[in-house]
Amino acid sequence: MFLEYHPRLFRYFRSLGFAAEDADDLCQVALLNVYRGRANVRDGTLFESWVFTVARNAARDAWRRKGDARVTGPVDEDLAAPTPSPERSTVDRERLNRVREGLTALPTRMRACFLLRVQDELSYEEIGSRLALSPGTVKVQVWNARRRLREVLP
Repeated sequence: MFLEYHPRLFRYFRSLGFAAEDADDLCQVALLNVYRGRANVRDGTLFESWVFTVARNAARDAWRRKGDARVTGPVDEDLAAPTPSPERSTVDRERLNRVREGLTALPTRMRACFLLRVQDELSYEEIGSRLALSPGTVKVQVWNARRRLREVLP
């Protein structure tokens, strides 16, 4: 796993503006977190997507520790994101429209729980407190929202 993901994670962290030494450290942190949490990955979850979610969280933690100084060094030009082709842009736009439609179709409480969890990254307890729901209810609402959205996005 290390050999497969380390180079990609390193490029990812560098593209976020981390210096090479910091990017290497973050790779190790992210891969350690992946190793520790691998048993908690739900069936149907794309492992690679989950790995990069863990990496994104490691980057956010690093930014918080540094006072949100996101760019610590120059980003190499070869690490810059390529410009998508017109065909790819069209596919991305269509997918985004399906996501919007799927979110709009969710019941209000389910949509609120999902967005607070995914977009605002609140814990189930924080969401429950905001919406006057139990953490268990919030967890079920988020799970059902994800299930419904997966049906919209094959």
